Amino acid sequence: MRRGEKVGKYRLTKGPVEGGRGAVWFAVDTELGRSVVLKRALLEDSGQADFDELLAEARALAKFSHPNVVTLYDAVRAGKGRNATFWLVMEHVTGGSLDVPVKMAPELAAHIGAQIAAALAALHDKGIVHCDVKPGNIVITPDRVAKLTDFGAAYRVDGSETITPNGPVSLTPFFAAPEAFRGAPERASDVFSLGATMHWLVTGTPPLRGAGRVVRLEAISPQVGPLGGLLTAMLQRDPGARPTAAEALAALTDIAGPPDQFPTLPTAPSTMPYTDVLTRGQIPAGGLTRRTATLVGRRPLLLACAAAVTALAIAVPFTVMSLGDGSGDKATPAPGKPAAAGFIGDPRTADPCALLKPTVFHRYEVAELKRDEGNFNRCDVNLKERDEEVVDVRVELDADSLPEAVKRKTRGRVTVVERAAEGDECVRAMAVTGARDNSLRITAVARQPAEIKQPLCDTADIATRFAVNVLNRGEIPRRSPSFPSNSLAHQDACTLLDVKALEKVPGIDARDPDVGFGRWDCQWKSTTNELEVDLRFDQGNLPSDKGARSTKLSDHQAIVLPEDEGPGSCRVEVVHRDYTGLDRVQGTERVALVLKGAGPKGRPCELATDLAGSAAAALPPA
Repeated sequence: MRRGEKVGKYRLTKGPVEGGRGAVWFAVDTELGRSVVLKRALLEDSGQADFDELLAEARALAKFSHPNVVTLYDAVRAGKGRNATFWLVMEHVTGGSLDVPVKMAPELAAHIGAQIAAALAALHDKGIVHCDVKPGNIVITPDRVAKLTDFGAAYRVDGSETITPNGPVSLTPFFAAPEAFRGAPERASDVFSLGATMHWLVTGTPPLRGAGRVVRLEAISPQVGPLGGLLTAMLQRDPGARPTAAEALAALTDIAGPPDQFPTLPTAPSTMPYTDVLTRGQIPAGGLTRRTATLVGRRPLLLACAAAVTALAIAVPFTVMSLGDGSGDKATPAPGKPAAAGFIGDPRTADPCALLKPTVFHRYEVAELKRDEGNFNRCDVNLKERDEEVVDVRVELDADSLPEAVKRKTRGRVTVVERAAEGDECVRAMAVTGARDNSLRITAVARQPAEIKQPLCDTADIATRFAVNVLNRGEIPRRSPSFPSNSLAHQDACTLLDVKALEKVPGIDARDPDVGFGRWDCQWKSTTNELEVDLRFDQGNLPSDKGARSTKLSDHQAIVLPEDEGPGSCRVEVVHRDYTGLDRVQGTERVALVLKGAGPKGRPCELATDLAGSAAAALPPA
């Protein structure tokens, strides 16, 4: 697209402003003569059917009008066939965002809050939950009107019909309600987020949280003054104990003072008048960053790839934060539910093999993709010469943040950590810039060091470049086909060993595991000795190591491998089910239990087999 071209009846005047997964242009409606903002919607298919769905739903939402809500006008298509592009047309709001360091009087925050509460009350009456109320999604116009923007996370509630089924819930951790982290937003979730937003407007910080993402009500700042009682009610853990948006509106109206003390806000890049953009010649630095995290949920209001009803927060790259709230604790999902995985998405559907491509490894005779070596978070490419594996390149999705390292590179929205090769392996780690508690590792391992065709780190870098390109295009692609219903991928490894089973290991607290990606790996360490228990899922061929012995545990076939991970260790693998892989090769899904630190005289396999027996007894039917 170029300046001066038309998209439907809209003539492009300035752009593009890159933001998130789309491109944003300023434009003029040639029929009505008004300024608008166009944002490109990236649909999975450029066909007419997908556009018809987008158009119908966008126009349905465009019928909603409220003075405190940025308006979506239209959806249009430009071009034909594979070259077609799809655009959302939005109100061009001039003004400044509240996502700037401002501390205002409680009465002024109440004045803003009342306007947003009015918008929420109207939305809730229509069965719409915004899901991402925060300072960055509130813009103040020059005539001091507060408008709620960005309906990319909006959901239908009460069973209201939508054209498309609900998808991921997007939220901002500092302002999201506890139930939103579980993928269950409701009207009261917006009220909670508005309360957290007003606390931030007055104090400059979000409310302090404790376990379970619950606000520590006793720690609400005394700075909030007359807002204290209302914020205490709005920030309750129980959604049913919070006031409705209409009730919050009435209370805020009573507290609100005159808006004559409004601070001067920096103009948001995407809301700048067109003349300002021309004068500056570029998009100003220091714009807003949309900090969101994604959880599994239901019923999105618009197509997930096109839901961007916003005149704000569209001028900078999309970055992701973890679900951390600053309190240092991690969310603990309900048993059997995988933890949300930030930019990776649902662990059960993220496809690690989408981050590897065998054909990029040109130096080797054969590059063979292996989908089922190790845990479900892993994918491998075996590089071979004369039918012998020379190098194993693998990608693993990780629940940890990027490791600290001096050598970091930023490539698009991805940060890559590089380390020198150590022994026979070279590792690269990466994550979307700003992400915490999620990353991925690419490891090149020399199986036959004398036969490698290029330095290991060169091989790792080839894989890294491909993975970075995938991440810069958006979320990691989803698995196809998905895991069958009887797969261990749907289980929580941490629930297979309970307090009674682990009390046999001195010094271990069963309630305090180190949880791995997807909750497919759980580790417990003793506080009184060197003992460590690691329980993880495994797949592929059964081990055939020399010295392995077979046994039965709760009617499951099992393999015992003494000293598999060093002296004083023992590994026991329990077969859950047999399967036929995509390459038609037979394999098994297994629970692998490893005991370490028992010492050469500790008889580790006796304890490891006992623990594995408890895990086997806890397995569901295959």
